[in-house]
Order: sequence, then C-alpha cells, then structure tokens
Amino acid sequence: MLEQLRKANAERYERLQAILKAADPKGLSSDEATRYDELELDFERDEAQIKRLEKAEQRETYMNAETSVAASQVVETVEVDGQDESSRNAFWKMARGEILTPTEQRALTVSTDTKGGYLVPETFADTIIMKASEKSYIRDLATVTTSTHTENIPVEGDDGANGWIDEEGDYPESDPTIGNVSLAAYKTGRIVKVTDESLQDTVPAIEGYVAMKFTKSTTKAEEPAFVSGDGVKKPTGFLITAEVGKEAAIATAIAGDEVLDLMTSLDEDYEDNAVLMMNKNTRNALRKMKDGNNQYLWTQGFQGNPDTFDGKPIKINKYMPDVATGTKPIAYGDFSYYHIKDRKVMTLKRLDELYAKSGHVGFRIDKRVDGKLVLAEAIKTLKMP
Repeated sequence: MLEQLRKANAERYERLQAILKAADPKGLSSDEATRYDELELDFERDEAQIKRLEKAEQRETYMNAETSVAASQVVETVEVDGQDESSRNAFWKMARGEILTPTEQRALTVSTDTKGGYLVPETFADTIIMKASEKSYIRDLATVTTSTHTENIPVEGDDGANGWIDEEGDYPESDPTIGNVSLAAYKTGRIVKVTDESLQDTVPAIEGYVAMKFTKSTTKAEEPAFVSGDGVKKPTGFLITAEVGKEAAIATAIAGDEVLDLMTSLDEDYEDNAVLMMNKNTRNALRKMKDGNNQYLWTQGFQGNPDTFDGKPIKINKYMPDVATGTKPIAYGDFSYYHIKDRKVMTLKRLDELYAKSGHVGFRIDKRVDGKLVLAEAIKTLKMP
C-alpha cells in the first residue's frame, strides 16, 4: 500500500509541474487553477498518509531489532545472581538520566515501596553488604546471612537430659524447650548527591562512588544498633539481650578480678570462640591490670594477632560504652550467636529537581537489615552499678 501511494503521488507531482509549465506567465486560468487545486489537495492528503505509514514501518523495524537484541542477550550476557549485565547497565543508564529502550525499561523492576523507586541490581546490593562487612566491628564475629523475607530462628532453651535406666526400665521424658527468634527487616537510608559531571562517567565509576558513600553512612547507622539498639525501628543490640555476668563494685572503675569473674561466668560451652569486646578507653584500663605476681594480664598482639587479656582475644568496638555509671563496657562470649540478616532488596530513586540549582542529582537509597542475639547466655556483660 505504501508503494502504491508513493507511485500515485509521484504522478500527481509531475502533473502539477506540467500545469505550472504550460500556464500563461501572467497566471493560471480558471480551469487550470481548479485542476491544480484538486490535484494539490489529493497530493497533500496522500503525503500525510505516506508519512504515517513510514513512521509505523520504522516503529516495527525498531521493535523487531530490540526483540532480536533481547533474544541474543539471553545467550550472550553473563548471569550474576539471577541478574544479567544488561539489567545492571539499564539500571545505571536510568540513574544517569538517559533515555531507555523498551527492552531496558522492561529490565528494571519497580519497587513496591509507597515512595517508589527501582530495585537495585543484586550485584550492587552484594557490593554494599560486602563493603559493610569490611568496615564492621561485629560482622566478622556474628552469623551473617541474606534473605528476602522475615525468618524465624528456632532456639533451644535447654538441651533436655538423659537418665540412667534399669534393664527394661522406663525412659525419662525430657524434651528441650524450643523458642523462636524472628529476624525482620528494618530500613535505613539516605540521599547521596552526585554532580552532573560525575554522571557522565562510566557505569563502574558511578556505581563505585554511590556504593562507597552509601556504605560509609550505612555502617555508621548499623554498628551502634548491633551493640545497643533498642529494637524499635532498628536491630536489637547484644548488650540489650545478653546476660549480666558480673556487676562491678565501683561505678567508675574496673578491677582485674571483676573482669576475671565476668569471664568465669560464661558457660564452658561457649568458651572456644569467646572474645572480649570493649572500646579503646576500656582496653587502656585493662592494660594496667596485674595479677598477684605483679604480671600484666593484658598481652599485646603481634604479627596481626589480637591483644589478649588472660589469654582471650580483645575485640575493639568504638560503639561500646565507656566505663561509667549504669553502662556495660565489656562483653564476653561467643558472638556467632548474634545473627545479622541482610535483605538484598534495596531501592534507588533519582531526584532531579531537589539539588538542580547546585548542579547535583540526588539518589535516595535504602537498605534493610535486622540483628538479634538468639541465645542470651552465649554473651555475658560486665555492668557498672
């Protein structure tokens, strides 16, 4: 049909030109003007239809090409945790404000969050979690897992007990008490500002910058919550749940015997992986303590090994409280019983207008996490009166 219209209009054009050439130099006669107007009206009508059909043809060609590219990507792109490289590139192309093809738009997943945004690629979420672990005080000691939903962790309150049985005697009924600790998903987030110039960089450069900025602020939010968070819109810190192993005699000072009593209060079942956790101010107080033979209880670590107190490793955590009235400046135990659950579901939304005057684009990012000590007796604390 398109070719027929083009051929018919080409003929009309020749006839229009012929009328103009044959006309008197002073102008067209009445009959010539009538014929010319009729031909011109038909020409313009068909010319508009030709343009419409050409656009439709171009659209069809474009969509067929996109389908072919998408089909080839199924084979050629590398899958990473269920997401391919094309999805990652489409996400950061969106972040840079570039126009997306229909295939790239389909590759992005819109967040179900009421505030909108797109789900970040899993590779980016993994980067955030990995970098957070590198800068964490507790993640390398805790049990850290990822999930997409709330999980209940079964916890034995006691192990039950065997009995000594006479020949053909009755077996005692002794079942362990089973409880559940639920790990939900508390949201922390911020807005990261990026200059317009930076958005012209390559995908890895932009991704690395946003990941670095967001990881630093996320770590600053998570780490104190893992220590002393109250569980209200944030993780529950181990200091909140752990059992008190020893209470000091003086509110503003620690005695060496009190630290030893704290360590003795921990059940032998948790001794193998037990460490002492405190801040550097408390460590400084421990460095001055001596036993009855005037020997220091604190030993400096060498060649990458940690400092020790009475042979047990000391883990420094700047979010542990100082020695002061009512605080718990030292925790001792097996921190693998502190469970951290990261959600890989993270969202990002581009904010164009908020910082436009200063030449920046804002990215609102959030991350979800929870943390709980699943067995209170696995960690003991020293409490100041």
